[in-house]
Amino acid sequence: MDRDPDHPIISKPWECSIGEFHYHVGLDGSEPFLDLSLHRGEVVRRLRFWSPQQLKIEDGFPSPTHGMAILDVGGRGLEGLRVRVVDFEASGGAVTFWARCVVDLDTMGTG
Repeated sequence: MDRDPDHPIISKPWECSIGEFHYHVGLDGSEPFLDLSLHRGEVVRRLRFWSPQQLKIEDGFPSPTHGMAILDVGGRGLEGLRVRVVDFEASGGAVTFWARCVVDLDTMGTG
């Protein structure tokens, strides 16, 4: 299988540190989501990942791993999954998961 392309939501996420991490489970019947604020110097990007699945947080979190990649997996044809967050450095503290989609909270709203 060809390598999944980088998702266009943010360039070079491996240069960012996670400043905030919020997981909404959706117990009220709403769609679950995971909010990440990614910091690169003075720049902060707030991303929402809808319907996250298979969330893994490795020992060492929140220490930045600088190996975070956000991939567009829509070409795989997986039902309800179009985004994959991985860590290509395989170092401690990685956050990995799958999601239905990702939006930029500062430009696209919350839905």
